[in-house]
Formats: sequence, structure tokens, C-alpha cells
Amino acid sequence: MNLNDTQQRIRWATFTVLVGIAVLLLILDSSGSLDNALNFLGDPVASVMNWTAGRADTVLNAVTGPDDVQAARVEIEQLRLQIDALQRENEELREIQGEYQLLQQLFDRARETPEFQRLSATVIGFDTSPLFRSIILDKGSQDGVFVGMPVENARGLVGQVFRTTDHSAMVLLVTDNISSIPARLGDSRATGIVRGGGLGGAATMDWVDLEAQVDIGEVVYTSGLGGRFPQDMVIGRTTDVERREADLFQRATIQPAVDFDSLEMVFVITDFRTIDTSIFDTIPDDLLPAP
Repeated sequence: MNLNDTQQRIRWATFTVLVGIAVLLLILDSSGSLDNALNFLGDPVASVMNWTAGRADTVLNAVTGPDDVQAARVEIEQLRLQIDALQRENEELREIQGEYQLLQQLFDRARETPEFQRLSATVIGFDTSPLFRSIILDKGSQDGVFVGMPVENARGLVGQVFRTTDHSAMVLLVTDNISSIPARLGDSRATGIVRGGGLGGAATMDWVDLEAQVDIGEVVYTSGLGGRFPQDMVIGRTTDVERREADLFQRATIQPAVDFDSLEMVFVITDFRTIDTSIFDTIPDDLLPAP
């Protein structure tokens, strides 16, 4: 083997290695890893141990969680209390929003019929008697509420005051079985008497002229006859009609406009006074035929 060729190859190999090292150093320097590489070359054992310790700490933290367990529990409890407080605040805001919407509806109703004076009242109880369907209000005679005054909410007629104390009043609901309200239909203009169905029963409109064309969904209003209620107060809508040719009158089933199970606030119409027309139910003695 030629000695000169061998030396030439060694020189080229050495040159190639040096060039490769130079290129590697340039790459490490440009990427910011040159210091780590020099530290590894200076003390490879320590570098390996440091790298292994860092990875071990990461795994240990992932497995065991925070070092201070008690501090973590305190923080969790504080977060839970904050969540509870926010939930209570949301509930209060929803309650305030509901009250605002209810008041807005009531005042919208008052603007629609400005000819009446109204007193707002809050429902504070329901009568527990099985004989009557009634509610109790937080306004009474000292507040200007008297027997016979009509009561309504934003959707329609609620009932009529039939008992009062100084600061409370009891209202007989239109759904009570002794309630009877002269009414008329919005489209056909036929008149009749709306009677409550009591507990579990449906309200009906009786004594409707057989010739009247009563449609499902007609709005039922107070007619004002009898002087007990103002005209044109919404009572409900017809949901069914019972009509038989053999009868003299037809009957309609009524769905009240008011949701009586969720009543909270109502209006008492304070400037309406009932008119007693019972005197006209009997014939005066001087008009009776002679015996």
C-alpha cells in the first residue's frame, strides 16, 4: 500500500471531521443550544443526571399533584363558595327580572284602559276552604279596597272582592263554582253567563243564543250587564262548543285568560262601583194584575 496515499486519506478525513464539527457548532450556536452542548462535553454525567431529574420532577408532580394539599383544599373551598354566591346572585337577578316584566305588563294594561283608577296589590295567600276558589290580597279597606271591586291582572279578569279587613281583601275568582259573570263573545257578539267550574271543573258560558255562530278561539269579554263588572274585560277564550238542535241555547267551554296558579300581583279597580239591579227582578205590587 502506498504510504503517501494513506497519509492523504488521513488528512482528508481529518479535514472532513473538522468541517463537520464547525458546521455543528454553528448550528448549535444559532439555535441557542451551544452552552448546553459545551456543558455536556465538560461534564456529561452531570448533564444526564440533571436532565433525568427534571423529567422525574415533571412526572412526580403529575402523579402526586400540588405539594401543599391543604392549600389546594382551601382554594377549592373558596372557589366553591364563590360559585354558590354567583348562583344566588343569578337567582336574585332572575327574580328581579320576573318582577319587572310583571310590573311592565300590569302598567301596559293600565295604559290601555286609562279610564279606570287602579291599585296594585300582591297576592299573599290562597283560601284553603274547599267551598270557594279565592285569593287574599295585601290591601284592604284602609287602602281603598271595598267589597264588589273588580280585580284583574295583565291578562284579564281575576275576580271580585267579596270580603275585606283593614289591610287585606279576599277575592272570589272567576273560576269558582258560584261565580257568574254576564259576558259576550268578541266575534259573534252573542251574550251569555260565564260560570266557574270550581275545583277541577271547566268554566262555561251558558245561555248562548242557539242561532249565534260560536267559533273555537273566540275571546270572551264582560258585557257590563247587571252592573257588577265594567264592559270589555277579558275573561278567556272558547275551547269547545256544545250545540244541539233540541236545546234552546248552546254552551261554550271557556279557558280563562289568567293563570290562577301563578298569580303574584293584581290590579284592583277602585273607581268602579257595582250597581244593584236586584230591585228590577221583582214586579212592583202596583203593576201586578188585580186578583
